[in-house]
Amino acid sequence: MKKFGFSFSSVIVTAVIIVLIWIAVYGTIVLLDRWTKEIVQTNTILTQETVKKITSASVSIIDSLEKQHFFSVETLSKRQWRTVDSLFSGITARQARSVTGMEGGFYLLTLDEMIGYSWPTAPAPAPAYGPAPRSYPIIKAQILESIKNRRSLLEFHSFDFAVFPLATEPIIVNNITIGGTWARIHVERELPSSKLLRVINFAAIVAIGALGAALILLWLRRRHVNAIRAGLDLVKLDPSYRLPLEDGVYGAIAASINSMVDALMQGQEDREHLERELHQQDKMATLGKLIAGVAHEVKTPLAVIKTRIQMWQRELAQEKTDAELRKTVSPDSMELVVKEINRLSNLVKRLLVFAKPTQNKFQRHNINDVVRQTALMIQMEAESKNIAVVLRCSEDLPLLDFDAQAMEQVCINLCVNAVESMQEHGTVTISTWVDDDGRSVIVQFRDTGMGVPDALRQKIFDPFFTTKIHGVGLGLSISYEIVKAHGGRIEFIQTDGQGATCRITLPGVSEQKN
Repeated sequence: MKKFGFSFSSVIVTAVIIVLIWIAVYGTIVLLDRWTKEIVQTNTILTQETVKKITSASVSIIDSLEKQHFFSVETLSKRQWRTVDSLFSGITARQARSVTGMEGGFYLLTLDEMIGYSWPTAPAPAPAYGPAPRSYPIIKAQILESIKNRRSLLEFHSFDFAVFPLATEPIIVNNITIGGTWARIHVERELPSSKLLRVINFAAIVAIGALGAALILLWLRRRHVNAIRAGLDLVKLDPSYRLPLEDGVYGAIAASINSMVDALMQGQEDREHLERELHQQDKMATLGKLIAGVAHEVKTPLAVIKTRIQMWQRELAQEKTDAELRKTVSPDSMELVVKEINRLSNLVKRLLVFAKPTQNKFQRHNINDVVRQTALMIQMEAESKNIAVVLRCSEDLPLLDFDAQAMEQVCINLCVNAVESMQEHGTVTISTWVDDDGRSVIVQFRDTGMGVPDALRQKIFDPFFTTKIHGVGLGLSISYEIVKAHGGRIEFIQTDGQGATCRITLPGVSEQKN
């Protein structure tokens, strides 16, 4: 269906919309029909009850008029007419007042006239001379039918916009039918269904027409959208490509996309240039910091060596005897020079770790073996300070590929720092477990020492940064480089209580760097 400009999903959505519109219209019609039937049924029952009440309430007056031979009189004076009509109107009004919209009255055969009409709840101005002329024949015909059959009748009538149930009942005195009573209520005032149905039908036609127009518009403009989509795909493959321009709103969209791509390309070039500059500045800053730290660490042993050699030169220049020279150039003095030279050598070796943190001797090991070996190595120093070393190693760890010697150096550095952070007494807890993701192994070192202040947490892995008086500040930075070379992560995490917690996260076998 793509060749016609439609996608399967758009057809499904269109069909669903049409079905929903049909369901809404049909459901509304069903509800209106049910509502109509309920209203008609209720008002029909009320009409029947009202006409019976009018008939019952008029019994005493009719008996009285019968005794006066009223119903045998063929004509009445105006005064008599007004009196009788008023009596019967009062009866009708009292019985119809309880139902809004109910009207009724009487019909007398001898007079062949409607009499006693009342519509007590009618809006002003209330009619005073009987029912509407157009409905007069309908009411009279049904009353005559009731009189003829001598039984109550209930029929539903409608003409023009009038819809009403009409109840009629004969009036029988001494087995003689003298007339009838009637009552009705216009239910069209409560049934806007016909108007509403017309509105719904019109709305449905408009909705379907609008939907059809929308589909046609969608079909006509789908080509533009597809052209823009194809152009964007070409931009992904070739950033130098630009969308063709045309008139109208889609041309404006294409121009905006071209401008946005140009801005993005320029921004990308600026960002890459800035990143290169920042990277170069960062390298220079790091190099300067490293050189400053090296210079600081090298300066002291070189000063000691220089002082000793100058002292030896001065003694040799004075041509002293061997016995006198041996007092100056003593074994202790020689040992001090060698010690300082070894110190410089160790510093250089430790600095080489930054250039090559591992020997690439990656083999499959269990990290628990390294942890247990480290615990044995620091056990003696820890016991001398009454510090307990506790191991909590998970036994179901997967084997990992790592440089065992380099990882052992990391564990030793962290354990030594933990022991040195506690003066006397304390606990170092080393734990291992599989991370929640199931793809990493956690090695955690926790002590009960002084902890790491928040202000130092960002600097603790920097080269030559130390809080110890005689520390060099390379242990943690070397550990950081080793863990990083293994594709892992090392960090000091927040703890609720006393002490510091350092956590190493090593990736699983499938993620190891070779």
